[in-house]
Amino acid sequence: MRNPYIVGRWLRGADHYGRQKLIEHLLTTSDQAIWLVGTRRMGKTSLLRQLEWVIEQDPQSTLVPLFWDIQACESAEDLAYEMFISIEDETDRFERLGIDIASLQAMDANRILRSLQRALSSQGKQLLLLIDEAEALINVAKNDNRELARLRRTLQQGEHRTILTATKQLMHLNELMRDWLTSPFLFGFNLVNLWSLDIDAAQSLVRQEQNETEIVVDQRVMEEVIVYTHRHPYLTQYLCLRLFELDENGVGRLRPVESDDLQADHLLSGFFQIDYDHLSPTERQILLAIARHGVVDSESVAAELAISSPATLERFIYGMNKLGYLRQILGGWSIGNEFLRRWVLENQNDLARQLLSRVSDEGVEALLVEGRRFELDYLRNEVSLLQQRQEDQLARRAAYGEDVPLELSQALLQTRREIEVARQQIHLLSTDPATAPVPA
Repeated sequence: MRNPYIVGRWLRGADHYGRQKLIEHLLTTSDQAIWLVGTRRMGKTSLLRQLEWVIEQDPQSTLVPLFWDIQACESAEDLAYEMFISIEDETDRFERLGIDIASLQAMDANRILRSLQRALSSQGKQLLLLIDEAEALINVAKNDNRELARLRRTLQQGEHRTILTATKQLMHLNELMRDWLTSPFLFGFNLVNLWSLDIDAAQSLVRQEQNETEIVVDQRVMEEVIVYTHRHPYLTQYLCLRLFELDENGVGRLRPVESDDLQADHLLSGFFQIDYDHLSPTERQILLAIARHGVVDSESVAAELAISSPATLERFIYGMNKLGYLRQILGGWSIGNEFLRRWVLENQNDLARQLLSRVSDEGVEALLVEGRRFELDYLRNEVSLLQQRQEDQLARRAAYGEDVPLELSQALLQTRREIEVARQQIHLLSTDPATAPVPA
């Protein structure tokens, strides 16, 4: 049996774990433009590829996905070339819909999009544009401001839907566009934070339950993996890859975690440095302060950093928690996972000297307000769906009379738990000081 854990490439289909509810929401929401923001290796590309895969499995879907990787783009010509290549890579998909792919080769990206929109709309279809590594738009803006303005207009006309992924670095795009006569590029994009896997998905990933052969995992080892990685999808695979071994019978299992297993290699350290670079000055101070203390409450952090506004601090901590930089433990805050904690402590002197950031505090706060709004909408929609499921389960239970199957009773109990958890999250988001207006 080979090691089933995968690191270093995107995943979809049976290799992709979790995020089912988010995927369903992204496919059904009325939002026409969404920015999916996350740290390096949080699964942004895999999520786009999984969205593409889910649509492919549904013959009734009216959406037509186009995955557009713009990582290497520097100019408008690069954007057009990569879009054409992306369409050409899916020749069968688009030729079945009557798209003359060859006719698109000489067009710029805006004309290609408009051509696709018209062709698909005439068949009752809608393009779902999946843009990966959107930070490249920053360089395009520097080299071809006018073309980017045209692209923004095309993306937000509502004739197709757009989901783009990027780290927080993309905020710099709006700062470059301050002199536009129209709104900055990202205005109109609804923000979605990509956070860690839920506990069930993380455990399923550890056991490889979607694989042909599950991995044997002792409960203590499972708890260690979950705690040390905090359900970060890449780190979970990364650690399990190190722990995997075959027993004397050739059965795959995970051994207990040792200290050396939690050290970041050169590649992972590079990712952590990029993630640190994408923090604003205040976020960097918060991360370093919490690393020094191990576990600390918000009030102590505010006092140490002389942050006078509780709402401002809570807003930053909320965002850092959602993106995996921090986690809540023992009534306080700690670094998001053990790999990151060790890396910060080992490099804290050098990190403290990195004062300049391309990500501003003001920009981060604006994004956090928008991200919280989306999460509230998402959770309220989730409660509504769960309540519908509960009503169906109650109706089925009533039909059985006194002879209710155990599986149905357990499913009903699980639905009630999920409703309660979602309502608790809504309550916290609605009453948290960070949601209150900042005093003038």
